[in-house]
This record gives sequence, C-alpha cells and structure tokens, in this order.
Amino acid sequence: MHIKITPDRIRIFALLLMIPFAVGAVAVLAKPSFQEVLAHGPIQAGHENVQCTDCHRRDDATLRQQIQANLHYALGNRENSVDFGYLPVTSSDCLDCHERPNERHPIYRFREPRFAEAVEVVNATSCMGCHTEHTDQRSFSDVRVCAACHGELNLVNDPVDVSHETLVREKQWQTCLGCHDFHGNHTYKAPKLMVEAVPVQDIEDYLAAGDSPYGTEKIYKAETSR
Repeated sequence: MHIKITPDRIRIFALLLMIPFAVGAVAVLAKPSFQEVLAHGPIQAGHENVQCTDCHRRDDATLRQQIQANLHYALGNRENSVDFGYLPVTSSDCLDCHERPNERHPIYRFREPRFAEAVEVVNATSCMGCHTEHTDQRSFSDVRVCAACHGELNLVNDPVDVSHETLVREKQWQTCLGCHDFHGNHTYKAPKLMVEAVPVQDIEDYLAAGDSPYGTEKIYKAETSR
C-alpha cells in the first residue's frame, strides 16, 4: 500500500515523535524542586513565603487532553489553543490574598464606563495593570498616576496648607503619593503640611521594591494560606 507523503503528514509525524519527550520534560519540571528553575524572574517583594502553586494553578484538564487539544489547534482542526499545564494568573488569584474591605481603588470600580478614558492611561481594571510578579519592581506605575482620574479635583474643606486646587492647577501630580497611600491599607495618617509629605524619591524607591514610606503596619494583612 502506497502512502502519500504530504507536509501535513510530516508535521503530524514530527509532533507525535515529540509528545513522549514533552510529557517527560513536563513531568520532571513540574516537581517542586524545579520551581525556582522555571520562574521567569525574582519573587515580588513581600512574596518570599508564597509558593508557586499559590498563584499558578493547574488546569482541570488532563495532560493528555491538553496535548490533544493543542495538537488539533496546530493542525487547524481547532480555533483556539488551550493553556498547557497551568492556568494564567489573573486578578482573582491576587485578590484571594489581597482583597480587603477598605480598598480605596478596587479594580471593579474602574470597569465602570465613567472611567473609560482613565483606563486608557493606566489599566486599573486589573491588578496586572500596575503590578507583576517575577520582576524587581513592586509597581511599574508612574508616580503621577493620580492624574488619570483626579484632574478636576476640588475640595470644599481642604485640610492641606497648599490647596489641592493649586496642586492640580500646577500639575504637581508627583506630590499625591507623598500624602496618600494608594490602596489605603497602611496605618498612616496623611500630613496637613506639604513639607511633611514623603519625598518623591522615597515614593519612587518604594515602587521599585524599596521600603514602605508609610510604615510597615497594615490595617488588613494579606492572607497567607488558601
């Protein structure tokens, strides 16, 4: 019997040969001892005791089902590929540990239509809009991030010696985080004198994984177990 050799048949044969090696590699690398080898970069500041599987969760599908689905995708018999091994990390994974009732800037708020223009500047609809793991940055947001929403800020009883109206008019956005803790979870009292505000450099150092200028005491501590 003569079998016609086509590019598709060659591609299928090559993929079938690779499957045993891929399965073996995944089985070895999935062991806890290889977690640090697989990591894409350093652990976020404050996450030293977090396990890889606290954020990277396995898919319910079996390894065979995942391979089969991606094989069909490679051959054009399926519209979408599937996650292989572990599911992608989402904001829900972050909130499993960091959700709290006093959050001043919850991500669900920014999903409202009135913030459509603001999220074009900073994607606050997701934790990953400002934070990411496996990097030496605590947050990659600009220190002037408050400008995205507070461009028309006007307080009736302004408690600060230099009014917010003046600061906004002069576009002194780099001063905002010197008084205000963005997430509002530090036991920190905002100063009423601008000379007492946290220096901009200290804020930038904090965003780059430095020490907190708001102190270390938190109102709600992050969950340490699921």
